[in-house]
Amino acid sequence: MSPPDPSTLGVAVELVHLPVQATTDQLREVYIEVSGPCGYENFIRQGTGARLETAASEETGASRVTIGRDRLVFHEEGATTSSEILGRRIEEVVGSLRKRVNLPVIVARTRTHRTLIQVPGGGEASSWLSQHTFALDGGNFEEMGRPVKFSGLRLQLPPQVQGEALHLIRIEVWLKNPRVLYIEDAATWRHPLPTDQLQQLTADLRSAEEITAVRIPQWLASLES
Repeated sequence: MSPPDPSTLGVAVELVHLPVQATTDQLREVYIEVSGPCGYENFIRQGTGARLETAASEETGASRVTIGRDRLVFHEEGATTSSEILGRRIEEVVGSLRKRVNLPVIVARTRTHRTLIQVPGGGEASSWLSQHTFALDGGNFEEMGRPVKFSGLRLQLPPQVQGEALHLIRIEVWLKNPRVLYIEDAATWRHPLPTDQLQQLTADLRSAEEITAVRIPQWLASLES
């Protein structure tokens, strides 16, 4: 059976760095510099930082970055942004910010990718999980005294070589549609990344995206056979 196509809900990338102090004028200068290449249309001052964002639409989703004292958080809502486009936005924002504050290294990085996928072969997600991922039926839970439904499972993919991400994966029944699985993949890199080597970040995002968009659907489809 061919794997079903996942539908992206959104992607978030969090870059943690040592604390910095940027003024409102410096943050506004970043916005002015990156608004063209990144498409940001709004500048909103927030606490010790700021949020840059595009206007949301059903066709293109929405994009924003929150600049805080010790981290930058990029959000892409919808399925239109590739790892390459997101990587370029990150390079633009980090490059502009490091012109104005001391930002030599990213200490840690997390990419969280949320998708929906149809249950392979159709059917109800909770029953499919019990049959294909746990190989259990109602008789295994007679002692509970009540019917048991499976809500999901969690997987961990430890890194096998230096530089790989740790993946924490949730596969659950989507509450809005019992025939759909919700998948969340949180990939974390713990090794530092110098801010003048951000081309590596795009490669890491592409590698992590393969887990969510290719390997998980392939694995789910293989359980049906």
